[in-house]
Amino acid sequence: MGETFPELGGSHYFDIHGATGSRVPKVRPEKAVDIMNALSSATEKGLVAACHDCSEGGIGVAAAEMAFAGGLGMTVHLDAVPLGETCDRDDYILFSESNSRFLVEVTPENKAAFEEAMKVVACAELGQVTAELELMVKGRRGAVVLRADTDKLKEAWQKPLRW
Repeated sequence: MGETFPELGGSHYFDIHGATGSRVPKVRPEKAVDIMNALSSATEKGLVAACHDCSEGGIGVAAAEMAFAGGLGMTVHLDAVPLGETCDRDDYILFSESNSRFLVEVTPENKAAFEEAMKVVACAELGQVTAELELMVKGRRGAVVLRADTDKLKEAWQKPLRW
């Protein structure tokens, strides 16, 4: 849910690549209200199985955290991501930290009702949950741009938190 812009200024992704960027995530309050209302309504109706914000680390981190938290895998298709403006870089789409975006898991039986509830906001089906413990991301041209074992992702995420 929500539109992705190439907004990585101040992001962790740019930091690890030695860049700062000049486009920080911009708050778009009018769109945010519509997104929050639509998501709240869908959640109240029981249409949302799981949900994660796409803030720090963008879609990439949200997908990884959802996959290893659920003990499942995920395939993500970047060509389906709703863009607020043209962006040809898969890494920018994957790690953008644009505001008011959510990665939402919906069961097949709730798909039609969820899509109906989302008619007022930018929303798209980005992928599928899989039984294989792997996060796979396909870029805008269909090539695999990331493939990682979710157990290894979880270990990398938890390791700094251990004493």
